[in-house]
Amino acid sequence: MKITEWNEKHKEYLPVGDGWRPLVEKLVDDIAKIDPEVEVTAVKEKFGGLRFYVYSASEASWELIRKAEEASYSICEECGKPSKLRSKAKHGWIYNRCSKCWKKLKKELL
Repeated sequence: MKITEWNEKHKEYLPVGDGWRPLVEKLVDDIAKIDPEVEVTAVKEKFGGLRFYVYSASEASWELIRKAEEASYSICEECGKPSKLRSKAKHGWIYNRCSKCWKKLKKELL
């Protein structure tokens, strides 16, 4: 799906937490300005960071993607506040949460 279509389709539902919404929306807008024909293949969380997959992007778009993915590691995926990577050994997943969202998630994981 072309990046300009992806943004419109995902206004209501974003495949990552709301805390990353501004990061993803800015990334999509910035890429659409320089590479409107880029196709988005997947957007997700993996190992506590944002993953943004595209097909046939320019070097400038790849640089924007790299910066957004890097920035995601210090942004709580749920609320957008400063965060850090956390793990619940029993489940083996890595989460990117601020202290408040981490406490809430730990209760849900019990």
